[in-house]
Amino acid sequence: MKIAVIVGTTRQGRVTPKLAKWVETKLREKHDDVELLDLAEYDMPLLPEAPWTPNRTLSEGAKQWLEALENADGYMFVTAEYNHGLPAVLKNALDYTNGQLNRKPAGIVSHGVVGGARANEHLRMVLASKIGVAVLPDTVTFHGHVDGSVNDDGSLAEEAEKNNADLDRHIDDLLWYTQALKEAR
Repeated sequence: MKIAVIVGTTRQGRVTPKLAKWVETKLREKHDDVELLDLAEYDMPLLPEAPWTPNRTLSEGAKQWLEALENADGYMFVTAEYNHGLPAVLKNALDYTNGQLNRKPAGIVSHGVVGGARANEHLRMVLASKIGVAVLPDTVTFHGHVDGSVNDDGSLAEEAEKNNADLDRHIDDLLWYTQALKEAR
């Protein structure tokens, strides 16, 4: 079973990839089939049509994004909070979906003001709506400044270690739900 770690930001100077590296590193300690999906690597203009349009025209980047989502059995979204919500690029990428995430589980790790809690809640609502994702009951709101708390190798600085226990529990839940829902599908 494949788990996709999704980097939900694309702005220059972003720190979300460092946080995603931490999530990926911790996830690989418990599971070996992990793929990092960075939205900055997919060319997806603003969605120009409804996702349910039968003969919709997709950019090559959008096709690759949807294929990567389809190939995963579970997801860990890593996102920042922008203006009290999730980044527009992540919302746009999710708007492209039309069944790839249905009946699959997702965890959320957020950062920003108050741990990115508002982006976290916003993303939970979007995923659980018509997209049909089984969002884990708990999420991880990263407390601390990502730039000074996460090392380049994905480990945490000592003052941020308290976040590891939250992520460990979250990963255990994601792996359990991924296995259960894969068998049920």
